[in-house]
Amino acid sequence: MANQKSLYRLLKLIALLKQEPPKSINYMADFLESSSRTVYRYLELLESVGFNIEVDKFKKYSIQDNQLIAPSNFNTEELSFLKELLLSIGRENNLSQSIIHKLSLNTDIELINHEIYNAKLANLISLINEGINHNKKIIIKQYQSINSQKVSDRWVEPIKFTANYRSLCAFEIEKQQNKFFNIERMGDVILTEEEQVHEHLHQFSKPDAFGFSKNTDTYKVNLELNLKAMLLLTEEYPLTKALIHKKDKNTFLFSTEIYNPKPLQRFYQGLKDDIKILENNSITLDK
Repeated sequence: MANQKSLYRLLKLIALLKQEPPKSINYMADFLESSSRTVYRYLELLESVGFNIEVDKFKKYSIQDNQLIAPSNFNTEELSFLKELLLSIGRENNLSQSIIHKLSLNTDIELINHEIYNAKLANLISLINEGINHNKKIIIKQYQSINSQKVSDRWVEPIKFTANYRSLCAFEIEKQQNKFFNIERMGDVILTEEEQVHEHLHQFSKPDAFGFSKNTDTYKVNLELNLKAMLLLTEEYPLTKALIHKKDKNTFLFSTEIYNPKPLQRFYQGLKDDIKILENNSITLDK
């Protein structure tokens, strides 16, 4: 049973590290409900079997899929062919045996992780959908917030999914606000027997570029980004990609309206030299 629990934690960690943005040791420990020492041990194990663990200047970790031999780039038939080709070199060749071992081991982990991860998401969506159809409250367990950089449980009244079931629009009871919750950042979902009682406050509006729903205030964004800022912004917040337009080879314009200034304020603080504030920008960024 202990081995099964460790394997489950390891698979959860792989899925977590493949999501942007990179995660701190304390964040991962909270998410896995384990110690920092255990997290370091898991990271060493993943590196030993060929995962490319990246550490940024803030000591935050992520898994990058830029390995020389990445299993996700090959289908089953191609992997089998590669193994047969390497075996034809001879079993005494240490280099070929090392590559075969890494191919097999990485592929097995990748396939197991992929299947479990997809099954988990399908189960979460099913539970949420039941809550929507029967007007029941749900508890989103261990939600990973990019905004607060914390993992916490959220009591919500689910309203509606966004396109492709990427996010859930729900009314958060504690904050008394309609918000969007990324499905992939949910640790688990508990369907309760409690009836929804805030239907008169439910609103579904298209989320802004940072995943927030409209409540009261709207903020105008008008910024000029260099190539570095543009790449980092679109990697961390993919919804911004459609709102960025190229000015010249290394300059980009980002103009939109958002409903919560905090994510952009936090992003700006680390990239002041790479972002120029233009006219008609209503957010105070340079605090």
